[in-house]
Amino acid sequence: MESWQVSRRRFLAGVAGVAASASAGGVITALPAGAAPTGPPSQSPGALPPDVANDWIDVLYDVVLAEGLTPPNAARVYNYCTLAMYEAAVAGMPAHRSLGGQLSGLGALPLPRRGVPLDWPSAVSASVATVAGALFADASVSSRARIADAEAGQTGARRAAGVPAPLLAASREHGRRVGEALVGWLADDGFAGITGTPYAPPVGPDRWRSTPPNFGVAIEPHWGRVRPMVLRSALEVEPEPHVAFSVEPGSAFHDEALATYEASRVLTDEHRRIARFWTDNPRTSGLPSGHWLLIVTQVSRARALRLDTTLEAYARAGVALHDAFLNCWAWKYRINLVRPVSYILDHIDPGWSTFVNTPQFPEYTSGHSVASRSVATVLSDLLGTVAFTDESHLVRGMPARHFSSFFAAADEAAQSRLYGGIHFPMGIEAGKAQGDQVGALVVARLHTRR
Repeated sequence: MESWQVSRRRFLAGVAGVAASASAGGVITALPAGAAPTGPPSQSPGALPPDVANDWIDVLYDVVLAEGLTPPNAARVYNYCTLAMYEAAVAGMPAHRSLGGQLSGLGALPLPRRGVPLDWPSAVSASVATVAGALFADASVSSRARIADAEAGQTGARRAAGVPAPLLAASREHGRRVGEALVGWLADDGFAGITGTPYAPPVGPDRWRSTPPNFGVAIEPHWGRVRPMVLRSALEVEPEPHVAFSVEPGSAFHDEALATYEASRVLTDEHRRIARFWTDNPRTSGLPSGHWLLIVTQVSRARALRLDTTLEAYARAGVALHDAFLNCWAWKYRINLVRPVSYILDHIDPGWSTFVNTPQFPEYTSGHSVASRSVATVLSDLLGTVAFTDESHLVRGMPARHFSSFFAAADEAAQSRLYGGIHFPMGIEAGKAQGDQVGALVVARLHTRR
């Protein structure tokens, strides 16, 4: 594990420098001024700070990074973990409702035992530790220890905050019961059936093939078989068709390739900073979905959101990211379009190289575009127009970037793929529209409020 991971919490926990603000009509709820950093036992999540949830996102980000998950699988893991946190505390959130019965295949989840008060941070921690432990059961010793240590640390912190032992035990039991129910549900999501399944990509001049410089195998070609959360099927949202393939100069397809090629020849320092900032590759980051959850973390800390709103934001973002990557990946391998680097090397410039290495999956559409616009739609619906400074990569030497809204960040993430040389403009723009549709369906179908 790189040394910068260890110091992530030190950089993100004290976000006095994170400038985040809501629009005048925003719906963000925050802790009263002067609220204590930890709450006494038995307070409702609406009166508690969000520390337990935010700290767990930091842990999960580092574990996903260390284990080198693929982009869609990272979104899957974050989704289940954020649901675990939300469902462990929702019984103590009178204005909110469980997602049992709303997500595909998910029934009613365990309720707290009647008449037994709970310490909600302890329940949240036990639930997410149970789910993360199952998801990373085959992970490295260090990653499994990180999860176990995080739960032990949270338990110790609640004990030090004055939570009596019987209350702590009852709260952890409730969290484990919720987590175990979610583990039973997620075991049937189709993931186990696609692991290690062979894939033979179709062959043709317009078809995707392994790309330089890595020339790896196709990443998650069968992901469309994974169960969606709120989408009716992995293919429910269909991207607009790409322009007809052609190698003829002057054709619409050739012009798309030229646009990517010419953009790479006029990159400014700012373009390069943007391309690097949003790369979010396996083993150098916690992937794009993790980046977006860190954005939620930073907004939560900077705005002093309550635990209930923070848990809701994570759960809704997790569902949006899961279904966005599912929908995008299903269409990527259904369309199977050639990447710009392959086309440009064949038909424009045999000596060309991209600024960012092309990942090993098809072109159409852009995953960054679909996922970013989907989660921006969901977060904007919940929190309003929020300006924020993103310090996610400060720990590895990248300067912070300021955004006027979630949509502004999403659009920069999408555009970064053109600067990197890894997408045609049409893949970026169609992906943004696709993400808007996925996000709108999440907003319409996922009901976290009563």
